[in-house]
Amino acid sequence: MQPLNDAIATVLREVERGFAARRAAGGTPLTPERIRLTLNFAFDATDHTVHAEPGGPHSVTVEFKVGEAGQLVPVPPPALAAASRAVDPGIVPVLTQVFGAPGFDSSARATVFRETLADRSHEEVLAALAALRSNAPSASDPAVKHMSQILRGMLHTGPMKNVTQGAELLIELLVQHPLAEVLRVAETTWKTHDDWLG
Repeated sequence: MQPLNDAIATVLREVERGFAARRAAGGTPLTPERIRLTLNFAFDATDHTVHAEPGGPHSVTVEFKVGEAGQLVPVPPPALAAASRAVDPGIVPVLTQVFGAPGFDSSARATVFRETLADRSHEEVLAALAALRSNAPSASDPAVKHMSQILRGMLHTGPMKNVTQGAELLIELLVQHPLAEVLRVAETTWKTHDDWLG
């Protein structure tokens, strides 16, 4: 059985991949307007968990708005779930691909990432990353466009050297995790130049 929150994240990820695959194949561009997701689930009172189950006795319907550029605007997981784990094991491996292994050099990329995204909304960050996909139109909002340009430079200098692939990784990460948690992990794991020198 899969936890209900993981099932929701998985479905949204697959929806994103489906639209990306269609664009990559040269299909007619489709822009989603609204996503409605209904899942059956069962509540386990013994360990207070909720599991997605096809034949579960309960169901939940979640409706997602879609951002300006057809980018899904996900509902972030509850703050309680984020607080219950010190560092989610899924965040560090993705950021390592983007920044490089934690150290003096990679801390500069992590610092640029944190400072660029600080005080930005989850939706703005997703829009900036979506603008980095291949054949994606440039962001119309000047602030989002500026954020995209900085992220492009950071991804280009990172170990992947692939802006589109890096953007896709970060989009997938932010579909699954709140922006604040990703920024916190980047700060505590990669630190700053001064921390590594000290």
